[in-house]
Amino acid sequence: MDKLRVITKDIIFAWLDDSQDNSYYLDKLEGETRMVNRNLIELRDLTDDIERNSTRFLYVPKLSKEDLLEDLNEFLNTVEKPDLKSILPIAFESPHKVSAFRKILEKYPEELRRFDQFREKTMLNRIEKWLRANGIEPAFK
Repeated sequence: MDKLRVITKDIIFAWLDDSQDNSYYLDKLEGETRMVNRNLIELRDLTDDIERNSTRFLYVPKLSKEDLLEDLNEFLNTVEKPDLKSILPIAFESPHKVSAFRKILEKYPEELRRFDQFREKTMLNRIEKWLRANGIEPAFK
């Protein structure tokens, strides 16, 4: 298995970006995550490079709605404050569940910080499994 230094914040951003216009590819030599937006002409060179070097670039999947709901429910199960635990489920009714979660948690800065840490840890675990399944031993930086 190849060891690769992966830029953590970039791959997490790619995994969480739900835009239909953006696709992301991991450069298996550099550890960088590169974005391709189908509407931007100046990115055609990168798109051509990815197509010519298909073994060098690995398509980065996006977080599924099922995984997102699982993560949010898992976090909700860790909340101990009764008032927060009773109001957070309202966020599930929003089309933008994460934004709604964050908006509710803004009144609880410690919980918001814990939520952000929880999401990062959960995403890194998911990304690490995905990388290993693709023959890459990650070293996050």
